[in-house]
Amino acid sequence: MKKKVLIFVQSEVGGAERVSVTIGKNLDSEKFNVCFYAVGPWDCKIADFIPSEIFCGHLKQKNPFKLIRELYRCIRKESPDIIFSSTMYISTKLLLLKPLFSKVNFVVRSENNYFKFNKKQKLMIRYLYRRAELVIAQTDEMQSELIEKAKLDANKVVAIQNPQDFKTIASLARLESPFADKTKIYYVASGRFAPAKGFDVLVRAFALVLKKKENAELYIVGRNSGPNEEYFLHVKECIDDLDLNEKIHCVGYQKNPYVYVKNADCFVLSSRNEGLPNVLIEALYLETPVAATTCIPAIERIVENGKTGFLAASENVEALANAMVQAESLGRIRSNTVVDTMPLFNELFSNFKI
Repeated sequence: MKKKVLIFVQSEVGGAERVSVTIGKNLDSEKFNVCFYAVGPWDCKIADFIPSEIFCGHLKQKNPFKLIRELYRCIRKESPDIIFSSTMYISTKLLLLKPLFSKVNFVVRSENNYFKFNKKQKLMIRYLYRRAELVIAQTDEMQSELIEKAKLDANKVVAIQNPQDFKTIASLARLESPFADKTKIYYVASGRFAPAKGFDVLVRAFALVLKKKENAELYIVGRNSGPNEEYFLHVKECIDDLDLNEKIHCVGYQKNPYVYVKNADCFVLSSRNEGLPNVLIEALYLETPVAATTCIPAIERIVENGKTGFLAASENVEALANAMVQAESLGRIRSNTVVDTMPLFNELFSNFKI
C-alpha cells in the first residue's frame, strides 16, 4: 500500500521551497502518493515549480492562529501518513498539532543554522522540533547544533545535503541564452532580495571588478517586490550612487533562472548567511565557475578553491571582487562535490511505519 505524503511549502520561491518540491517530485511514485499545499499571503510563485496534478491548494491566511486552524483542516481532509515541511514558520505550527495526529509521521527540515535564529525561534525549535519523528539538517554543523544546543534526540536528527532536480535543471538550462553579446563578461547572482543575500556588498564589489574588466555586466535574478521590495530599494540606491545602472541588471523573478546561471562566465554568492545554498550547487552542476563568500563552513567543502571557484570572507568587498575576477578566468569547470542525495530521502520516507 502506498504511503500518502503531505508537503507544506511557503508560497514564495526560495531555496527551502524548491528543496521541498524536489523531494516531493522525486519520491518513488510506486511507494508514495504526494500532495502539496502552499502557505502564505503572497502570490503563489512556487506553483510554477509544482506539477499541477499534485498541487492541491494555497492557504492564504496571514493570521498565524487562523493558519493553524487551516492546517488542521488540511490534515483532516488529506489523512496523510507523513507530513513534511522545510521552513520553521510552517513546521512549528504543524508540530503544535502533532498531539492531535499521533499516528502521523512528522518530518521537518531545518532551513538554517541554529545560532542564526533569534531567542524566540530557538525556544520554538527546542521545544517543538522534539515532537517530530525526524529532523533533517543540511550540514554536519547544523546537525551538531540541533543535538548539542537545541537538545534534540540524536537518533532523530540526520544530516543530508539538499537534493537537486538535475534532470529539470539540465533541461531548462539548454534553452536560449539571455545574453546576446558574446564580447561581454557576464556575472550572475540569484536569490530573493534580502539582507542575508548580501547584494549590497555584491554591487560594491562589482564596481571594483569593472576597474579590471570594463566589458563586464552583472545580472541579479530574484524577486524584488512584495516582502522583498524594501531591501531591493536599498540595493537600487547603491547601484544609483555608483552610477552602475547600465552595468547591473535586476531582472526580477524568473521561472527559469538556470539559463542565466548556465550562460554566465561566473556565478556569485555574496551571502551573509545561508543554510545550504542550492544555487551554488546548481551553478557547479552547470559547470559555471563561482565566487562565493564563506558565510558557512560547508561552502569551503563545496567549492574547490582555485579549481571550481574562489572564496572570500563575508562582508569583504575587496576579497569578493578579487574572487570574481579570478573565478571568471577559470572558464567552464567540473565539480567533484555535486552529489545526488535523493535516494537517501526515498530511504528515509520508506522506513516510516504506517
